[in-house]
Order: sequence, then C-alpha cells, then structure tokens
Amino acid sequence: MLLCAAPAAGARPAPVLDLVPSYLPPAGDPAGARVAGRGWTYDSAIVATGLAATGRTDRAARIVGQLAALQRPDGAVDFSYDLRTGEGDGLLRSGAIAWIGLSALELRTVTCTKRNDALLEGIARWLLARRAGPGLVTGGPDVSWSSTEHNLETRAFFAGLAAVIGGRPADSGTGRRCAGGLGRMGAGKARAFARRLDDAVADLDATIDEHLLARDGAGLTHFRQGLDDDARPLDVQALGILWLIGRDRRADALAVAAYADASMLLSARSAGGAGPFTGYKPYAEAWGPDVLWMEGTMMMRAARQALGLDTAAIDASADAWARLTPPGYLLQADREAVGNPAGDYRPWAAAAPAGWLMLSRSRSTLLR
Repeated sequence: MLLCAAPAAGARPAPVLDLVPSYLPPAGDPAGARVAGRGWTYDSAIVATGLAATGRTDRAARIVGQLAALQRPDGAVDFSYDLRTGEGDGLLRSGAIAWIGLSALELRTVTCTKRNDALLEGIARWLLARRAGPGLVTGGPDVSWSSTEHNLETRAFFAGLAAVIGGRPADSGTGRRCAGGLGRMGAGKARAFARRLDDAVADLDATIDEHLLARDGAGLTHFRQGLDDDARPLDVQALGILWLIGRDRRADALAVAAYADASMLLSARSAGGAGPFTGYKPYAEAWGPDVLWMEGTMMMRAARQALGLDTAAIDASADAWARLTPPGYLLQADREAVGNPAGDYRPWAAAAPAGWLMLSRSRSTLLR
C-alpha cells in the first residue's frame, strides 16, 4: 500500500498542512463538501502509527512533526483542521489527543528520535489533567462523560511514555531500546514523571476492570461504551482485547472476541459492485448502523492476530476491499447508514481504516 498523501486536486489550493486528508468523498456528493480537504488528527495519527510500525518512518515523521507544530500551549491539539487554510475546529477530545501521543511514541521507539518529546510531555500533562471521578479521563474540557475507548488509549499512551522515559521500548514488537529521559527534563524529574504515569496506569487498570468490563456468562464478556453507558461498540471490544492480552488475561480476551463474533460479525456483504466481504458492524445493539465498518474490522483483525486466531477471511476481504479505492485509502463502510445525521459510516474512501490495516498487519504491541 502506498503512503497516504493529499490527492491531486486540479486547481484547488495546495494544502498548507502536511496531514492526511481524512476522506475522499465522491464528486458531486453534497454531504462531502464539509469534509473534503479536511484532516481529523486521529486519522493522521493512526496513519502515522501504522507507517512507523511498518518501517516507513520518513512520512510518519512528517505527519508527527506537523501535529507537534499544531500543539497548543496547554498541550492539546484540535480535533480536525482545514488542510488548505490551517484553521482548526477548536474541539479537544481525549482519544484523538492520546492517539497523537501514541503516534509520536511509535516513531520514537522505532527511530529513537527525541524530536517530538515536547509533544509527548504536553499531551501527557493535558491528559493527566482530564482525570476525574473514579480516575478515568473525561472526553475533553467540555465533556463530563468518560469513554472506555478514550481511557484504553490514554492508558496505552501513559504506559508507553513511562517505558521510553525509562529507556525501554514503548512497543516491544517493532521498537528498540533507546536513550531514556524526556526532552530537556532532568533525570530526577523524568523519573518522577514516569512514576506519576505508572501510578495513573495502575489506577486506570483497576477502574477499567471494575467499571467498564462486564461479564455476560456462557464464556462471553464485553466492554461497555463508557462509565454508566452499556452500549457495546466494536472498537472498544478490539481495544479491550489488546488491553487484556497485555495484562496476561487471555481467557477474558477470548471471551470478548467470542462476544464480538457472536453479536457483530457480518458476512456475504457487497460494496462498490464487488464482494462478498466479511467484517464487523459498529455496534452489537439492534439500533446500531447495519453496515460493514472497515475501520473497526481492521481493529478486530489486530485483536484476533494478537490472540492467534484465524484472520484469513478478514484478510481476503480487506485485500479485495482495497482494490475499490485509491492507494492509501479504504472505504469506510459498505453502504450508507440509515438515519445517519452525524455523517458517520459512509461508503467513502477514508484514511483511518487504511491506517488500521497497516497497524493490524505489523508486529506492533503498542496497545498492549
């Protein structure tokens, strides 16, 4: 797969930001106007992480460097940007910011670069300040709800950053031992900061286990969408499986995988005049969109690979699916979701599933 980059755009203004355009909506689709030429920072971070994990560090470094240049004084980075003007949307979301940190961690642990240490420190301090209630991070300064996804991503970031400060790889699968420390922080302060991160990881592990993991019986287990929110999204199950594997809880991870297969696995779907395709839908609930969601499918592919489960059907589908779009992109979904006012899950070429495809086929253990 070629690297994600801005596609040729005729007479349109050249991008001023070196991030990934998140979507390539079909020409003439009125819903595409609001996203064309826009880059969500989560998408760029996923792509950069996948690139770094598969050895394509030059492009990963450019993306992470651009994200670092966009960092605000408080350590945060906006949720999305107009790539042609550089204007951000002003929204701050914990999960996307944690993923920016994870992309910088993957790059550091693969290349040993300390160029983005200020980015790492700022993100860590911003996320530490978001912890509330039972110790979970909230969704952002204007969001009181705590998402399981955001907390699993934040936990992985804290653990990885503590590791690299101590001179250990954040990702034992693709990374290597590099010089420890953090930027210009003195050795003593860096060790104290790493201990603070380790303490936060321990608190998050206990709280995730107590409040966000639910046992269904009969060998099935699932993760809740968030604190006091028992919706059952696919991406949370995939991230939760990786968290459980990292804590040597294989039986629980297998029970979550069994739940996802029983409630969200789809087959014999078509897209773009091709098929059949195998994958997963976004939610277990009947009210969820009846679409094959490729981003979440690639996340489950990563989880299944980590468990040593068969991925042949998913891989064959992903390879055929990739032929429907330009290199570096995959269709987000097989069809338009019914009742979809937010615009999620459209059959548009999207960067995030392509980033997850790279990451799922790498040796990365970053999320464990």
